[in-house]
Amino acid sequence: MKGGEPIFIDKKSKTGILMLHGFTSTPNQFKELADFISEKGFNVSAPLISGHGTFPDNLIKTSPEDWEKSVEQAYLKLKKISPKIYIIGNSFGSNLGFWLIKRFNNEQEGIITLGAPVFLRYHKILVLRLYVYGWFKKYYGKPARIYETDYIDLNDQVTYPVIPIKSLRDFFRFIKKETIPNLGKIKTPILICHSISDKVVHPRSATYIYEHIISSSKKIYLFPSDAHTIMSGMHKEDLFQKIIGFLENNVV
Repeated sequence: MKGGEPIFIDKKSKTGILMLHGFTSTPNQFKELADFISEKGFNVSAPLISGHGTFPDNLIKTSPEDWEKSVEQAYLKLKKISPKIYIIGNSFGSNLGFWLIKRFNNEQEGIITLGAPVFLRYHKILVLRLYVYGWFKKYYGKPARIYETDYIDLNDQVTYPVIPIKSLRDFFRFIKKETIPNLGKIKTPILICHSISDKVVHPRSATYIYEHIISSSKKIYLFPSDAHTIMSGMHKEDLFQKIIGFLENNVV
């Protein structure tokens, strides 16, 4: 998928930022943030997670274990040049970030979540539709309403226009069986960012995460926006400043 390639910027820094894109998306959504953070002197890696950035059928062929392997490999690659690692996850990338923290026993310096999902809008209805549609449909079309009004053209988003139903089931299972039960093991510093009127992920996801992690250093910001991808919305500059402030305040 043109424009969905991995991002890797080596600034010869001891601190690296691992950016994990959202479900069905690509590293392209981090392009501006990656440039902004690298200009501050940090190494940046935004890998393309397995099954993404090609064709939706390829996502069907992957499993959560494949997604985990992708982010683990990217983490270890960045770790070779940057002993200190922060994770920034957009949407489901945050959930994979939580998995990495558990996998490596909280050795990371911190995590920043952007619209991390625990509860989706119309969660129960969506889950029910999954099982009904699964009998006769291969894909679930993304409703036009979930796309940010700030985007001029849908084609500006380097992402799949449909979601494989099998993969969406994996998405929900991952949240239920991996994310929620293990939030109480997260000890690293965390910055939680979410739009108060997020059209895709319910904002109570942010407060749920805040209340269930055990980090002694945690902050939450709710932006007055309905954008799911905050990085593309009108509060982008404010978000970028909060991110860089978190990184610079925690770097020793």
